[in-house]
Amino acid sequence: MMNKIAFFVFIFLFCTVLGLYVGHNLIPEVGDTNPLTGGNVDDPSGTLYLLAIVLVGTTVLLLVLRLYKGRLLFVFFEAYIILVGSFMVWQFVLFDILKSAPFLHGVTQDQYFISVIIVSALTVAVRFLRRSFAVKNLTLAIAIAGAGGALGSFMGFVPSLLLVIALGTYDIIAVFKTKHMIKLADQSRLREIPVMFETPSKGIKTGARKGAKMGEDILGLGTGDIAIPLIFFVGILRTFQSWVPVMGAVIGASIGLGLTIYYVTQVKRVALPALPPIIGMSIIGLGVSLLL
Repeated sequence: MMNKIAFFVFIFLFCTVLGLYVGHNLIPEVGDTNPLTGGNVDDPSGTLYLLAIVLVGTTVLLLVLRLYKGRLLFVFFEAYIILVGSFMVWQFVLFDILKSAPFLHGVTQDQYFISVIIVSALTVAVRFLRRSFAVKNLTLAIAIAGAGGALGSFMGFVPSLLLVIALGTYDIIAVFKTKHMIKLADQSRLREIPVMFETPSKGIKTGARKGAKMGEDILGLGTGDIAIPLIFFVGILRTFQSWVPVMGAVIGASIGLGLTIYYVTQVKRVALPALPPIIGMSIIGLGVSLLL
């Protein structure tokens, strides 16, 4: 049981640390203007814009799943996500390497840019050449960290707070009422759609999910359950300009995630919206850090 909790919390923290690194580097470059809306980063219009992207994107994906029965399209989709997301990470990693290594100071801007593209492309290649849970989770984590960190740099604290509250509410509706998030999760396993971090469910007390054999069952966490809190963390960093409230929010979110995984592995194997407890505990952690 502890292995499952540790696994998902590790993935969560890995993405968060890497995403905060990206966000911290992007905030000065972005400045006070949200590049998505053209408005100020503290304008709630940024919340509406990203919320619309999530809702429209989910609707389109569900329609594609209904009309398209193959897998090739999702392979290209995953390759694109990993390429773009990892590019956001590697551009800063390689820049810091070049800056810290005197013998690389002669590298030109074009050589640097080509190097970032090559490393990003290699990340995609590794994903499809080594088809394992570990490689899939690692490459997807790098991509989600890059995407979440970048989107978080576009928003201040208030818009990001409104966003996570809105999407946490949506997550409850999508899991318990419309149940389309459960359908999306099931299809991600069948057609390898890059929307889940996964691990075999072998060894958990609550057993396999209904209709699945233990050896074939997967325990998963949606990529949005990591990317969306990450946007919030970067928004906190932008507004408060301190790592203390960020750490409070991250610790709270990790506890919320751990409790969720504990429930589904030890109490009852049921589909749960992970975002509400993650966001709820994150806000509590933030509050405590501000009071200390």
